[in-house]
Order: sequence, then structure tokens, then C-alpha cells
Amino acid sequence: MATTVDVVDDGCVRTLVMNGPMSLNSLAESTANALHDQIQMAERDENIHAIVLTGAGEHFSAGGDAEGVLSAHGPSDDDAILRFMRAYQRAARAVWESPLPIIAAVSGVAYGGAFNLAIACDLVVCSRSARFCQVFLRRGLVPDFGGAFILPRIVGMQRAKELILLADEIDAVAAYDLGFVNVVVDTPDQARSHAQGLAHRISAESRLAVSLTKKLLHQSASGSFPSALELEALSQTLVLGSDKARSAFEAFRER
Repeated sequence: MATTVDVVDDGCVRTLVMNGPMSLNSLAESTANALHDQIQMAERDENIHAIVLTGAGEHFSAGGDAEGVLSAHGPSDDDAILRFMRAYQRAARAVWESPLPIIAAVSGVAYGGAFNLAIACDLVVCSRSARFCQVFLRRGLVPDFGGAFILPRIVGMQRAKELILLADEIDAVAAYDLGFVNVVVDTPDQARSHAQGLAHRISAESRLAVSLTKKLLHQSASGSFPSALELEALSQTLVLGSDKARSAFEAFRER
């Protein structure tokens, strides 16, 4: 049975739980579609201000269920494989581009696409049992879920190449030292609890201001300094309530 995505609300924080412990919460096409849909539903709910993403049981996720796609459709079924990848990419964009802060609570394995799913989130909390691996080359695959885009932006190009090309397993302390984990706690329950605490803390701030702050941070990775300053000025004016700035911001966003 494919991993499902369960939803648990606690006030203004929504927790999405990848639930398929028998497969270590592996990411099937339907799982990726559910993640995309649930994130968009949370964004449309004005009562939800933050999301926690975690896995059921002792593990975050073993990564993509590529074997399931191949066994169901065969290695020559390019349409099925491409559909699987498009589902992954829609989910990756939903996480990376969400106006809501998303915090990953990671325990046990976070391999392949699940590694990249975690680092696409805004913050990562993990237990000491967490193990991360860019396992793709071991399986004759290339990185997916946006990993080749996201990882170098966090750890730098040389470290990203090391993690991807050597495909070594990284423990929680090493992940923290490399900078793609923000907090390490002892147990899986503590990881989920700490992530929810951070989510509630951020949720106390303006939903609009948090959203625009995320946009500013992402803009800094790809835009110029003048364009970042322009977006900063428009955003600041918008949160101060100017109708004129709202129109200008919409025009800027649509460029």
C-alpha cells in the first residue's frame, strides 16, 4: 500500500504525516500528489500559519518508490516514469515555494528524494537517529526532488558534489555541522515536538510578513542586489498597509 499523507491540526499549525511505515514511508507518485495538494489546501486556509512535515513511526522516509514505478510499468515506459517525476517536481515546488513556513521533523532514514524533501523545507529538526544519504548514484539514478538545485545553496557546491557523488550516509551531528539541519534532539518524539514548537513560534507573527520574508530570502539566491532592495521596499510598504504598494508588488511579482 502506498504511503498516505495524514493531516493533524493543532491551532494554526498543520502537521503532515507521511504514513507508510511498512515501506519506511517511501514516496510513491500518489504520495507526492498528496503532499502537493495538502500544502496548497493549507495555504488556502487562513487559519493555518505554518506546516510541520514528518514521517510516521521511527523514520522520515526512505525516498522515492522508483522500484514501484518500474515494477508496475517496466523500465521502457517513459510516460509513466515522466509522470512520476512530474508529480515529484510539483511536490518539490509546493514545498520550496510555499508562502507558509514548513518545518521538517526528521528521524531515522531520509534517503534520496526524502533527503531533498527535508532540505526544501525552511527549517529541519532531527533526532540523533536521523541518517541522510544522497543515495541516487548507488541506484544508477540522478538526484531528484530538486536536490541538485537546493543542496549547493545550503552547503556550497563542493560539499554538495561530495555528498552526491560519494553518496555517503550522514548522521545527525554531521548534518548539523554541514548546515542543512538546524536543531538536533534526542528522540523522534522530541524532534516532532520541537518542530511543532518552532512552528507555533513563527505562527505568532504576521502571516503576510512571514510569507514576504520567505520571498525575500529566496530572491537573494537568484536575483540582483538592486532587485532584492526593490522587493524589500515594496514588501515593507505592503505589510504597512499601502494599497498603492499592493498594486506595485503584484506588478513586480508578475514580471
